[in-house]
Amino acid sequence: MYFLKYTLLFTKCTMYRLIILFSFVFIYQNVFCQVRIIKHVKHYPPQTNLSIGGGLNRSVLILTRNVKNDNDALGFNFSLTYGGAKLLRGKIEYTHYNRIDIEPTWYNIKSSTLEINLQALARFKKTRAYFYPLFGLSYNLFSGYFTGKNDFLNIGEKYKKNTIARTNWFGINTGVGYEYSFKKISIVGEYKMRVGNSGPQLNIMDVCFSFGLTYHLKVPSIYKIFSGTKNRYFLN
Repeated sequence: MYFLKYTLLFTKCTMYRLIILFSFVFIYQNVFCQVRIIKHVKHYPPQTNLSIGGGLNRSVLILTRNVKNDNDALGFNFSLTYGGAKLLRGKIEYTHYNRIDIEPTWYNIKSSTLEINLQALARFKKTRAYFYPLFGLSYNLFSGYFTGKNDFLNIGEKYKKNTIARTNWFGINTGVGYEYSFKKISIVGEYKMRVGNSGPQLNIMDVCFSFGLTYHLKVPSIYKIFSGTKNRYFLN
């Protein structure tokens, strides 16, 4: 009888000790164990678009000087656009304008523009269309025979009459564009304003429209180029 009693008491104490031991181990593992944080791997596109384009531009050249109605200059442009796999892409564009006259003040005007713009793409669902605002810089060249007649801007204070006068100016470009794609070919239309320094303060120097076509090629993206040999096991 006493043997059974002490046996039960010993068993009970042992069970309590085991419960306490297992509880301590469980609490220790949950409190002091290292928590593993799984980071999501960012996937960047291995390829993007390189677009070669050409088209027509219609511009007032210098708004304050071109006071005649319907006297916009028609130009031909060539462009290279890189990006578009993600949100942003960049565009370099050169435009050469046909000669125009602004009688009786300017004759035989020659003009051209080199610009670089950044575009933020907004894609339309269920269509191959893009809408994008743009922002960038331009370098603009303007030269012509200055007669000095009807010189309302007092340009004669800077240039001599009856001579070739040249004006080169930097501009800040803002505008919007629209693009519709047919597989590798796209139709592109843009509206741009250029702000520059035409005197004591900044003004809108130029307003232009452009229309053209682009052809798209697949090239390595900037993420792929800068990844180098770190990404040796990357699969397309």
